[in-house]
Amino acid sequence: MSEQSKPKRRWMPVLLIVSLAINLLVIGAVVGTALRVRNNDHVKAPPGFGSALYRALPKHERQAMRAELSGLHRQGVDHRTADFQALGDALRAEPFAADAVEILLGQQAQVMSEMQSALQEQWLIRVSAMSPKERVEYADRLEDVVHRKSKAGRKHD
Repeated sequence: MSEQSKPKRRWMPVLLIVSLAINLLVIGAVVGTALRVRNNDHVKAPPGFGSALYRALPKHERQAMRAELSGLHRQGVDHRTADFQALGDALRAEPFAADAVEILLGQQAQVMSEMQSALQEQWLIRVSAMSPKERVEYADRLEDVVHRKSKAGRKHD
């Protein structure tokens, strides 16, 4: 009879583990919310520098930048795809060749650096072409982006 009761109790440890996991998730959500909200003010880090500069541009300028840099972006996607395949191969290789992984990481950093340089160059061209009034308006929009004064839930292009 004791053998028959053991299978009935196998669900108890599973139930306890699931219950503990749910409790930890709830506690994590509560603690995370409490840490983010102080005196009803959301404590958030400012956005990334590049993304803030981009989002503050007028919509037509953002669209033009995307169009001009789409080829470079596509090239970066192709490089990342090939690099992830090579990285997977290098991680599976025996013996492990850390120097091969280091080369891949360096290549990926170079591609990202080239993309960032191209974005900065295009941004500077656009800002340099603005009138003084347009630059002031841009600076105001940039402040709004940094301080999150843009409409909540608004999709940025």
